[in-house]
Amino acid sequence: MKTITFVISIIILFSATLGCGYHIMGKGGEFPEGLTSLAIIPLENKTKEPNLTSIFTSALRREFIFRREVEIVAEEKAEAALQGSINSIDIVSTAYNSEGRAIEYDITITLDLRLVRRGNNAVLWKGDKIAATWHYKASFDVMVNEGNKNTAIQKIAADLAEKIYIMIKERF
Repeated sequence: MKTITFVISIIILFSATLGCGYHIMGKGGEFPEGLTSLAIIPLENKTKEPNLTSIFTSALRREFIFRREVEIVAEEKAEAALQGSINSIDIVSTAYNSEGRAIEYDITITLDLRLVRRGNNAVLWKGDKIAATWHYKASFDVMVNEGNKNTAIQKIAADLAEKIYIMIKERF
């Protein structure tokens, strides 16, 4: 009798879980209003760091193209446009050597984005202050240090592109 009760309890619990709308993050949901085509507009760079526009716009395009759930097209052919700005880049030293020189940094980049319906400019989704941080090693060689910083920026761009894709689909 205990075995039957246990099995029935497991079946009920499992059925309830399946029926509640649970799904793997990034695998469920739909694009707002069933969008099938999207333009990704170059982001406005409000920082003094060069090349962020191309790095972040390219990362977003790669992520959406990789997922293949919405077609990335020119703005005039798109049902909606993803647009916004890169608002800040903060670099903070987090570790020092015995001489007081920075040996590690954290870099944080913050974006504001909107998904806007073409034609009536209705905001279908917005994400304010979307941020990511990456850690990188400092170097006494300026070129190596810049390379490490640029690698960290690329990693942040890829991480944020994935996060934004999921946020749009999951309506966060």
